[in-house]
Amino acid sequence: MEPIVKIKSFNFVKLNNLEYGYFANNFLALMQETTAEKLHVDQRLIDAFADKKNTLDDISEQSTISNETVQINEIDKVTDDIVMSLFDTLEAGKKSPIATRKKAATELYNALKPYKTCYRLPQAQEVQSLRGLLVDVKKENLAAHVTTLGIDDIVEALEETTEQYGSLLEQRKINKEAANLGTAKSVREAMYELYEYITTVAFAFSVAIPSPELTNFVKTTNRLINNTNEDYNRRTAGNKKDEEGNKGDQEEEKDPIIVDPTEPTDPDEQPLSEITKFYPKENANPDRPLEFPRNKTAVLEGKGLKLVDSPEGKKAQLVLINYVDQRMPHEDSAILLNTDEKIEFTMMYDAAEGQYNFQIETYSNGTEEVVIIKYPETITLV
Repeated sequence: MEPIVKIKSFNFVKLNNLEYGYFANNFLALMQETTAEKLHVDQRLIDAFADKKNTLDDISEQSTISNETVQINEIDKVTDDIVMSLFDTLEAGKKSPIATRKKAATELYNALKPYKTCYRLPQAQEVQSLRGLLVDVKKENLAAHVTTLGIDDIVEALEETTEQYGSLLEQRKINKEAANLGTAKSVREAMYELYEYITTVAFAFSVAIPSPELTNFVKTTNRLINNTNEDYNRRTAGNKKDEEGNKGDQEEEKDPIIVDPTEPTDPDEQPLSEITKFYPKENANPDRPLEFPRNKTAVLEGKGLKLVDSPEGKKAQLVLINYVDQRMPHEDSAILLNTDEKIEFTMMYDAAEGQYNFQIETYSNGTEEVVIIKYPETITLV
């Protein structure tokens, strides 16, 4: 029997929106080329994926600064200048040697003083404050002072800019609500659920009822994952990798294969160390077996797992790796059981909730060269 090629797992969470969208665009094209019928899925699933991809594209292309924001900033500055000019004029009028002007300026200043620093308020509050100022300044006794001081033009200019200011803020709010396409995170999560379902069904049929179309779909999906991973690595190329890490990356480029156990195997090709099982010992969720509660016991099973420090004292570690490839090693005190076949440990409590890769780093070969044993799937901390 021919070996079974699996669809490889991949941590999509680490991708930025453009990388995620690029993968999604190519994966959508592959599904459309293969057809829903050959994939054994409902066409509505592919259509739903296409809709979500278009939404993600729109979110990614949205400008961070709207046209209204630019105009608002301009009118804000003009309005601030007018307010300061008004109060500068009143301050000067209070010192006027002409009694009528001095009285008008003093009374008008005292009435409008609560509005003197309104230009420092947040934009919506500033507009509301300016509207209050304009209501007060039109009262009969204050309006007469405005005329006495000859500042009708300043009041008229302030009224005009305040109206423009308020209209622009309201228009921006309306446009923002109209363009509210949802967060990229929720769209990406919905796309991933569709991707998981479609690829799972396609893989199942590729095993049960093989066809050239399904074989091509599985292999091409793996190639798209490889290409996306390469793009991500190029973007984050500033991170240094040791020789062992580079070997690991090269090995991940290969398609994961399940070999027929009835076929003879080459003992030299069997891994000396591997994680065969990884599960939470406490508070496990049967529906999500790779969901690990933080600060609870987790169990690793396999062979060649034992944590052994190097001859020169380099520490063996259990390491979480987040979406930006940040290494987060567990403390020695977290290790509860340490054997070749089984390790029990307390899952890190101060790591954020989310998806992680996991690996064992040990020096069980008796040298200073680290042995990295990677768990092949992404786990989730909760």
